[in-house]
Amino acid sequence: MSYILHLGHQPTDISGISGLLSTVATGFDDTLDVNGLRFSGARTLAAPFAVGFPAPVGDMWLGFRYVPPNADSESITQSNAGFLEFFDADNVRIAQVRPLTSTNRYHAEAHGDTVEQGSSSYTAANGQAQWVDLRVAVGAEIAVDFHIDGVLHSTATAANTGGKGKPVQVVFTNTGLHGTSSSRTWYYAHIAVLDGVSTIGRRFVRRSPNAIASFNQMVGSIDALSDGDIATRVASTAAGQRMSFSLTGPTGPASVSAIAGVHLKQIAQAGTNGPQATAGFLRIGGVNHDAAPETVPDLAPKPVYSSWAVNPADASPWSDLSLPTEVGILSA
Repeated sequence: MSYILHLGHQPTDISGISGLLSTVATGFDDTLDVNGLRFSGARTLAAPFAVGFPAPVGDMWLGFRYVPPNADSESITQSNAGFLEFFDADNVRIAQVRPLTSTNRYHAEAHGDTVEQGSSSYTAANGQAQWVDLRVAVGAEIAVDFHIDGVLHSTATAANTGGKGKPVQVVFTNTGLHGTSSSRTWYYAHIAVLDGVSTIGRRFVRRSPNAIASFNQMVGSIDALSDGDIATRVASTAAGQRMSFSLTGPTGPASVSAIAGVHLKQIAQAGTNGPQATAGFLRIGGVNHDAAPETVPDLAPKPVYSSWAVNPADASPWSDLSLPTEVGILSA
């Protein structure tokens, strides 16, 4: 089973943000993706968006690239300023990262039996890109660790005898993040939520379907998989059908210490007839390497992640030379 709970910041990943996609270079790392999310407004602007995901088995880790407002982000003047809020399956807030007017810093908060707020050493640098990493652990206690560029800046812990659940949603509250009434601009990109695996120092390169390769057994065009529109789809009429394709897009940073895995993401939905499950596969050296199939609902599409920690052809660690050039989807 994949430790991936969520990857991405595209409209197929987060509803309601299609008009916010931007190719301004400041907003994202172009070795990882081709766009970011751009926000522009006055300090009173509230522009929240949310990311939902399955409840983790272990600690939840959230990582993303953040470019704070390009001026006055060091001055928090809104008493209701908000950055991140985490909710369990009962829609109860269990944690947040909250900018405070009293310190001009972002503070971790654990919402258990009581609300416990940690001290903070983090002041948002105007317009300076940084990587945010959050750990939220839920059990007998709720613990929150807030990191910037790998450095722990704020932590909070609260007892949880009331039995609040693990996080299943993070709301990017996106309110009052700078201190003047004039308009400012800020960005988010490369959002990842992992189960029991730290996001610190971990980057994900997003590549997209390019052209049909060895298999084209499904109904519909490859364009339906690459256009970023969840309403356009391909369909399978029988279990065991495959569609495979080459990839296009960024190829990653020039140098990396290691490649931790290859992940194939599809958004799939069952029909009233036909296959009820789907899987990803890699094709290496003319051989198919299938992931375990996952049953999908017929009421609404859901993300399905297939993961390979090592090269399935020979169990060797991944390298930039062994990464697959052909991947695909398989009905089951």
